[in-house]
Amino acid sequence: MANEVLYKPDPFYIMDIKTPRHHFLSARYKQSFAYKTMKIRLPNILQNIIEDTTKNFENISSEFGEAIWKDIRDIVDKILDLKYELENDHVMKTFEGIEGDKWLWNNFLNDLNNDSNTFLKACWLYSECYIYRRLYYFFENHIMLKTYDYFAQNKQNAFIISVEPMLQILHGLESMKTDIVDDNLKILLKLNLWGNRCDLSISSGKEVRLSGNPFEHVKSLDEKVIIDESSQVIESLKSANRRNAVVIEFICDNAGYELFTDFILADYLIERKLADKVRFNLKAIPWFISDATINDFRWSLQYMKGHESPVLREYGKKWQNFVVENKFEVANINYFWTSPYEYYRMSEIDPDLYKRLSTSHLIIFKGDLNYRKLISDFSWDFTESFETCIRGFRPTNICSLRTVKADLICGLLEGQSDILEKESKDWMITGEYGTIQFASKVIRNS
Repeated sequence: MANEVLYKPDPFYIMDIKTPRHHFLSARYKQSFAYKTMKIRLPNILQNIIEDTTKNFENISSEFGEAIWKDIRDIVDKILDLKYELENDHVMKTFEGIEGDKWLWNNFLNDLNNDSNTFLKACWLYSECYIYRRLYYFFENHIMLKTYDYFAQNKQNAFIISVEPMLQILHGLESMKTDIVDDNLKILLKLNLWGNRCDLSISSGKEVRLSGNPFEHVKSLDEKVIIDESSQVIESLKSANRRNAVVIEFICDNAGYELFTDFILADYLIERKLADKVRFNLKAIPWFISDATINDFRWSLQYMKGHESPVLREYGKKWQNFVVENKFEVANINYFWTSPYEYYRMSEIDPDLYKRLSTSHLIIFKGDLNYRKLISDFSWDFTESFETCIRGFRPTNICSLRTVKADLICGLLEGQSDILEKESKDWMITGEYGTIQFASKVIRNS
């Protein structure tokens, strides 16, 4: 049923070409991952949500009561309507309910012109973010279901099935207490990078199981890190001004194993006194299937605290104490992270958030969607610099850890993309390759 979209004729403006140089990525271009996402992956994801919501009725009714069935049917009908609108390239509607970010989204949508306000015509980033935002709109405008996270079970399962590699990492941390800090940081940055492979939006919600020793796995993937500026990240951490509290920001991506590797890196930064505080910026609403919310953060620590493994319990308690001691801080909800805006527009759209980030020493942006928001869904030349492509977004030092799952990138060496293309024509969308990129804070003259 979900694949019926494959047989529908494309609108006349869909061109059977790759995204032209220096154009926005969009489903207009048939030889792009944006087209595949909007035409195939997202309709399938919406269909899966419909099926999961219906199957989970028993669990939902036990939490919210039997009377919820009418609301569930109403929401399923609305998701079906959204799927139909997506498949038939309708205009993206404004929001009319109780949403706290209604003005943010409606201002954005109203600024789109008639040539860029439908699902397939718009920039891919905007359309894809809109789908996930619209989806939550159906739930939050029901009195009973406004707190329901329809991705929670997926995310919790992703954490539970990763316990074995988590235990191996925790045991491995003990040997790092005496090793050279620079070497350890390189390993932990790469461990955190490859944790981003566990992305349920790419697998359309299917479980991503890890096998083998995580540290050995990271070493075996060294040649797959096609941009490695970890040395610059480490130098930045070591050169922080210790006269003030050193704050590191994580702009988090996936819950489950990736969030656990965020905790691991954050723990090391605190223990080695490279940071006084690590602040976790999480999503305000269920987002891109596996993105971490505040509830996912809390659930993960609670699950660890209650686990039968002593070492998992110990670290669960330790990290919860870090929260109490303000060494780990959960940032207040901010809807900018679930807005369609690229980060270079933050200082204009949310100057308070930009100002807060400016007081931190380093921001670590996790994953592919954050990368897309950093450099925009834009067909840059692959060799253009990271500093150029972030378009002046320099509140402080910036690190991006990303496994490559979308057909945009910058900062490659001349000829490097040709070599990668020969190895695999799909090298940009498989998550097989990773990048660690850095941009230092610009010191402005007063």
